[in-house]
Amino acid sequence: MRNNCLRLTMWLIASVMVISGCSKDEPKQTKQPAPLVQLYEVGADTQTTARRFVARVDALSTVDLSFQVSGRINQLVEKQGIVVPEGELLAALEPQDYELALRQAKSSLRKAESDFQRGEELKKESYISDSDYDGLKTNYENAQIAVENAQLNIEYAELHAPFNALITNRLVEKHSFVQPNQPVLRVQNINYLRVHVNVPERMMRMAVEEGPHYQVYLENKAGEKVTGNDGQPVTLSYLEHRTEVNEATQTYRVTFKLPRIKGVELLPGMVLTARIEIERPDAQSWWVPLKAVDTSGQEEFAVWLYDEKTKTVSYHPVEVGVIRDNQAQVKGGISAGQKIVSAGIRQLQENMTVRPFDSAKPVL
Repeated sequence: MRNNCLRLTMWLIASVMVISGCSKDEPKQTKQPAPLVQLYEVGADTQTTARRFVARVDALSTVDLSFQVSGRINQLVEKQGIVVPEGELLAALEPQDYELALRQAKSSLRKAESDFQRGEELKKESYISDSDYDGLKTNYENAQIAVENAQLNIEYAELHAPFNALITNRLVEKHSFVQPNQPVLRVQNINYLRVHVNVPERMMRMAVEEGPHYQVYLENKAGEKVTGNDGQPVTLSYLEHRTEVNEATQTYRVTFKLPRIKGVELLPGMVLTARIEIERPDAQSWWVPLKAVDTSGQEEFAVWLYDEKTKTVSYHPVEVGVIRDNQAQVKGGISAGQKIVSAGIRQLQENMTVRPFDSAKPVL
């Protein structure tokens, strides 16, 4: 019985081995797909870098206007928020007292002039002394000055717009009695506007060292460039900048000039977006993604060029200059229009076939 069990066990083991051997399939030969890479066209962005900053609109100047004489206000601009052309009347005092003073000064002048003319005739005949003559002459000159002062006081009793003035605030009401130099109106000079932008330290350094060509635009909330009546984007020009850095933000304030443009309603105090487009001055250098630069090969810096005909890549040494903001300045070794691998370079080999990434197509 024991021998029968042993023989049965051996037979079962042999049967399992035979079945296992027969059931083995030949391994399938699966072809690995070409690596997926992302491409970047050199010079596709024409070397223009756009930066956006918060911009605050400001008037050229803000002035508190006041009378140089005292009196009761009988005329005052009625509306705030309007623009009054240069030279137009803004406010005026009751003129009666100053007109009366002018009439009195003119009357005194006529008498002083008559006395002086008579004194000249008497002086010729030596009927009056030199001191009497000098006294008549002094009275005449003082009378002339009194008339000029009275005329000035009448002019001082009116306030005219010193420039195209935006009325921002009436500081007193009509019929109020005001003293000399008491602020009456606050106005802003909007012959052109100032736009302040806080620029990072590294960008100021680049502006000083490289002197790139740039253009400044304003953007609305939709991210579109603000345009004038002619449909063209409104551009800003450089006005001034501060050389003292803001210790809290490490930024410099740069001020741009924005002329008044019909169809563009901008007021001091508004906050917009300034778009600064920078063009690099060196046409022989190109800015590429930093991830496109390979530093793991035999060369210090290289990129992988993509051949559209063969769908392959090749290792290509390049000269790298400045590196900033995840971009590298390639100063030699590539030219505009060439395509390089910008993502996935670690898996590449010489003459390897690759698949360019297309966001419109599925990966698998």
